[in-house]
Amino acid sequence: MGLVDRGVGITDHSGGVIRNNMSYRSAGSGGDAPISVYDSPNTQVLHNTIAINGTYPNVVEYRFADTTGILIQNNLITTGAITSRNGGAAIVQNNLLNTSNSCFVNVAAGDLHLLSTCTTAINKVTASVGVTLDIDGFARTQGTL
Repeated sequence: MGLVDRGVGITDHSGGVIRNNMSYRSAGSGGDAPISVYDSPNTQVLHNTIAINGTYPNVVEYRFADTTGILIQNNLITTGAITSRNGGAAIVQNNLLNTSNSCFVNVAAGDLHLLSTCTTAINKVTASVGVTLDIDGFARTQGTL
């Protein structure tokens, strides 16, 4: 489990949590899925912000038959899909897809903090169980992404 050349990955692990990450990739850059869950049952992917600007078709991949009981919830994504490959099974809910780059403070510099004007994301989901703090260590309030 940990950072890989693709982004964040969990391989051959059980019960891991990928949460509160920000992943940015500039247009024209190569790469793979920023979040990968392979052969890792009962993993949770919660409250991540991903802006890869169309550089790969998938932003989260859960893969292989042993990847079951996965929860992918409350992630904020600009482009790309959340995708099963090779028999992976997950509950995928309350993710915000196709979020505009204009929602972020400075996407080109990798600052993916939300602007207060981003009404398409702010107060759209309830915090996931166990995710009480955001990436900056501030308490999540009810109804925030």
